[in-house]
Amino acid sequence: MIKKILSQVLFLLLTLLAAGQKTDVSGKITDAGTGEPIPYANIIFKGTYIGTMSDVNGNYQISTAKPTGEIDVSAIGYKKQSASIKMNESNKIDFVLEEEVVELGEIKILPGENPANILLRKIVDNKDRNNPDNFLSWNSQIYSKIEFDIKNVKSSLKDKKLLEQFAFVFDYIDSMEIQGKTFLPVFFNETVSSFYHDAKNKKDREEIIANKASGMTIDMFSQFTGKMYEDVNIYENYITFSDIGLISPVNNLGLQFYKYYLLDSAQVNGSKIYEVSFKPKLPQEPVFKGKFWVEDGSFALTKLEMQLSEKANVNFVNNLQYKIEFEKTDSTWTPRNESIIADVDLQKDKNSKHLGVIVRKNNIYEHFKFGSVAKKVETLKEPITVTDGVMDKSDDYWEKTRPVELQQRESDIYEMVDSVVNLPIYNTAQEIIHTLYYGYVDLGKIELGPYYYMYSKNKVEGNRFRFGARTTYDFDTHFRFNAYGAYGTLDDKFKYGGGLEYFFSVKPLDVISLQAKHDMEMLGKSDNAFMEENFMTTLLSKRLNSKLNMTDRVDFLANHEWRLGVSSEFGISYAKFNSAPYVPFLNQAGEEVPYLKSGEIKLGMRYAPGEDIVQDDFDRSSFANYDPTFMLSATKGIKGFLGGDYNYWKVNAGFSDRININPIGFSMVYLQAGKIWGDVPFPFLKIHEGNETYAYDTYAFNMMNYQEFISDTYASIFWEHHFVGFFLNKMPLFRKLKWREIAGMRSLWGSYNGNHENSLLLPGEMKGLGGMPYTEFSLGLENILKVIRVDGVWRFNYNDDIKRQFGIFVMLKLTL
Repeated sequence: MIKKILSQVLFLLLTLLAAGQKTDVSGKITDAGTGEPIPYANIIFKGTYIGTMSDVNGNYQISTAKPTGEIDVSAIGYKKQSASIKMNESNKIDFVLEEEVVELGEIKILPGENPANILLRKIVDNKDRNNPDNFLSWNSQIYSKIEFDIKNVKSSLKDKKLLEQFAFVFDYIDSMEIQGKTFLPVFFNETVSSFYHDAKNKKDREEIIANKASGMTIDMFSQFTGKMYEDVNIYENYITFSDIGLISPVNNLGLQFYKYYLLDSAQVNGSKIYEVSFKPKLPQEPVFKGKFWVEDGSFALTKLEMQLSEKANVNFVNNLQYKIEFEKTDSTWTPRNESIIADVDLQKDKNSKHLGVIVRKNNIYEHFKFGSVAKKVETLKEPITVTDGVMDKSDDYWEKTRPVELQQRESDIYEMVDSVVNLPIYNTAQEIIHTLYYGYVDLGKIELGPYYYMYSKNKVEGNRFRFGARTTYDFDTHFRFNAYGAYGTLDDKFKYGGGLEYFFSVKPLDVISLQAKHDMEMLGKSDNAFMEENFMTTLLSKRLNSKLNMTDRVDFLANHEWRLGVSSEFGISYAKFNSAPYVPFLNQAGEEVPYLKSGEIKLGMRYAPGEDIVQDDFDRSSFANYDPTFMLSATKGIKGFLGGDYNYWKVNAGFSDRININPIGFSMVYLQAGKIWGDVPFPFLKIHEGNETYAYDTYAFNMMNYQEFISDTYASIFWEHHFVGFFLNKMPLFRKLKWREIAGMRSLWGSYNGNHENSLLLPGEMKGLGGMPYTEFSLGLENILKVIRVDGVWRFNYNDDIKRQFGIFVMLKLTL
């Protein structure tokens, strides 16, 4: 699924082109003061939900079989205009909009006297009862549509031989070519779902009942199209957008970030409605400009329209608009029509001529009802459930179900994309994107890779070459086989590994696996660190790694997901660790012990209540989890079991969380603690994660060497705070650079019982911690050139034998 989405959008983004198409109403919208075009203005047939938006040049075109006699045009920050149209004819109407400005003259405003400020406080005081999250239990049918457009496609590309297969695409270009700027719709999707809000149990559930996606035939794609993944609530103080908390105009502390102006009041359907405009105090903050309408008495929002400040420190986003209209249901203002538009490109310049993407999403709520939904919620175990046959609905079903009529261009997207995905050149591009994203070359039933393991270099093996493969979903929907072979030119030895997995179910995940290998392994390596056979290790290591032991390992693992975010596992493992020149196994007499064996049984659980996942055949990715995650595991080593040499227990517990502290960013916290019982040698103890590369490792001690410290009882805390430009946004120089600050601290407490050395001597510099915790502090900058993060890390203690107490580390991180 993911590769299909990436293929459709990214591939067309890198290729396509421009022309024009006729509509019943068309024209241009400009600024009365400057004459500049106004992009993303709203054009709507009066009294309907049939509408469109102007393009980046201010041009618009709209058609319908059922127009009214009038068309409305509005844009955030401008006065609304209307014009009469001739029905069933072609109309050309240009609009010149006047900026909406509030003149305060020489009046001195004292705190509390601005009526708009008074209204804001009333809105804040009544948030609890007007916030949809706090409503009594309710359900609603939601019709949603989402569209991706590629902007700034150039007609000159039409003559490129490589693109001759795409000549038909020019017939579907949506906007007129003016000043070389156009946009091409490349993806369109419609969804109908039933949404349930259970106030008593604080659960939301969505059931997808119909889905229609251009170029898509798999039900799992429907999970991308529900309301829950949008999750915009204007009553919340902050709207989470990637790593940034955008400041709501009805934030409890709104007066610190916005200026408010009372524009008008009017009687609407028996209610007095106030119209209020707002604009940023500091435009570089993650704030909006726009207007909202509020009902007197209830102080509930009836409508809101806003767009992100152009100068906000948010990458790649030229424009972000959000609009919502409410309607009264049983005396409560409930959502009716909600829309988002995002204009994205690498340059972040509204006048950019580079290719970019415009994303549009619209939700329409129908049949909104208050009442108990507990029984229905109980049957829907996951946040989003896709019913059978959601993508098999007839055209007649969609004609009857849509609350708004499709524009011709929207219908054309289905036809265009379905034709594109059948082209040979498209399939080639899809394979390239798949390889870059997953690391494997897809050959149908078999994938080769990962490509980044193919070459590396270390001090034991010298130049290492590896070749691997695995089967795909096309080979079998339950079994997946994998295997690899590797060879080192220095040690002149072959290594190998492989295994199989059987998936009873992929969602929820229910899988058993058996894996075996005979290969080099580094004891105490961070799970997040570069793999020892990764070519990036060779590029970024401070020195060639030597701390490798030949290991024979067989692992059986059964994983069962009870529900989304709650899983348990059972494992049985055999391992044979061989002594090595740089990590020798020496007894008290200094004699080498050739190898050590272990036989283990392991139980583990993971609890991540807020986790959402994307499932793509066998592979899954976790996202949008801002709730705590808990992990607990217990391992029993049994002497004689599978040939194991020792009896011991290992218990490990972990906790991680992202804590939003808006408006000053967010903190990432990771806690870990564990204990090992039994008189065992160092390979079976906790060898703490170090880092000997120039790459910043999120889950290791970056100034600690590999295999430097060891413990049998330990606890650690990793804390990292991302200020997302809170301080630098206020400094003129850094404001333009849009760099963002990071601060962190990592500390480790541990104890080591010297009796373990009765089994084996500790190799090299490996030692236990003293009475003080090992500690590192860090300061860094991220968002350098939008993708680079640089951290300076200071090693606070245990520096007696350490020459370098300060280091600079880099990391690639793409954020908004």
